[in-house]
Amino acid sequence: MSSRVAVCIRIQAMSHFKRNFMLLPALLGAGAALADATHVDAEFSVRRDDNVSRAESSADIQADTIAGLDVNASRSMMLDANSGVLWRGGLKLAEYRRFDDLSHLDASAGATYRIQPVAAYTAPWFELGVGVELQQFMGSNIRDGNVLTLDLGMGKRFTDRLRGRVGAGWERRYADDNEVFDWQRLKIQVTADFKLTPALVIYGNATRAYGDQVFTATPAPAFRAAAKAIVDDPAFGARRAYRLNAAADVLELGGSFSVNSRNTLDVGYRYFRIDADGDHHYDGSEIRASWLYRFQ
Repeated sequence: MSSRVAVCIRIQAMSHFKRNFMLLPALLGAGAALADATHVDAEFSVRRDDNVSRAESSADIQADTIAGLDVNASRSMMLDANSGVLWRGGLKLAEYRRFDDLSHLDASAGATYRIQPVAAYTAPWFELGVGVELQQFMGSNIRDGNVLTLDLGMGKRFTDRLRGRVGAGWERRYADDNEVFDWQRLKIQVTADFKLTPALVIYGNATRAYGDQVFTATPAPAFRAAAKAIVDDPAFGARRAYRLNAAADVLELGGSFSVNSRNTLDVGYRYFRIDADGDHHYDGSEIRASWLYRFQ
């Protein structure tokens, strides 16, 4: 996971996941009133990543500060009293302060089908989601590509304050011109949120992913022996990117404060650890602050 492309495991798109998880239940919970609801949102975020290079050795570990701007549109449609579809699309810009080659512009689109077989407040719902994301980097052509995703999930309200979800997903990335950033992985995820007050929600998310991950390292025989693919990575100087089979764990905790019907402030902390073939591993953390604005 050498760049933001890999760490998101959508481990990338926690902000998108939070929106879908916190807003989609209304599609079934509020009835026909939201049958044709359309929303447009913007999010400005600042993140501090203490291992943006996704490196194992202290000599290769680099930190950076990233500014992000996301603009997303969604439209919910009721199919019947117990099911509905959420269509979504968006643009995302990430600007890296030190490693500008990693700055990127993404375009995404997707849909989620949700059904609640029993129309009751605490009854579980089930969902199927598909998505595609096109990724273009400002100065790192080896990272250009697109990602296809498929997700299955089940969610439930336990009380009027507590809600949870479990899910499984598949990701397949197609790189434009190299094998290192061409990967696939499977993931499982558990998420919960709790409403402390009408305006304040705290949330947590735990993810485990199995499959390909990318390490950045100074050229070394130990990495060459374990890697599925290797490419020079000038974004981090005289280093290489190595794709290895690995297991990745991610834990995120955060809080979201609704200032009013249009403005929300969100802060979060995320820790990640990757353990790969050949006894290679790295870890790191990210602190994030976001301002979300709803246009409609």
